[in-house]
Amino acid sequence: MNLPELDELPRPPSKVFALATPDHLLMKLHWEIGQLRVALETKQPVALTHVPAYHAFNCAVTSWHLTDWTWEFIDEPTKLLISDQLGTPLDSLEQFQQALRNRHPSLRVCWQLCNGSKHFRLKRKDDPDIQTQDAWEYRPAMAGSFKAGQPLGSYRYRLVLTDKGEPVEALTLFEEVEKIWSRELASWFVIEGQDYVQGKPI
Repeated sequence: MNLPELDELPRPPSKVFALATPDHLLMKLHWEIGQLRVALETKQPVALTHVPAYHAFNCAVTSWHLTDWTWEFIDEPTKLLISDQLGTPLDSLEQFQQALRNRHPSLRVCWQLCNGSKHFRLKRKDDPDIQTQDAWEYRPAMAGSFKAGQPLGSYRYRLVLTDKGEPVEALTLFEEVEKIWSRELASWFVIEGQDYVQGKPI
């Protein structure tokens, strides 16, 4: 009796632990967004005040590096498919990245955040319209739910981005980027069509 042959699982690149495909990197992004969400909702010791910012750094880097991983992973017919979908020639990684920045403003923001984080500040292609801000927001105790001995209010740590003066919560941006990558990778047949919501495929 001949057993069916199973496809060999992709092996990680020689300088990478465990991750081998864009789908793996997308799952990493999903995990990082979850870590950011928890960090924003958890009261941190003073020494760890900026833990949410650390997770936001990771989210931005992974969000943008999915462009590199996708380009290296796909074959030539898939590149032609993507070129047709995006309506532009794609002869290089740079053209692919530019097309995605043009199509998805939130990826353009991640590109700026990723490179700003990596290089401290951008010397070229810096977009002054994109700014980051971390702030403490005071929230008074809700009437009717306040009990004796409880503090009159609390502070919430917020990570906010502005693009052309329009503010957006960092968590909201990264959740949008995760959905974009899920849709695009599925439309290019790189992954099976699925979205993730709080750890569960839908």
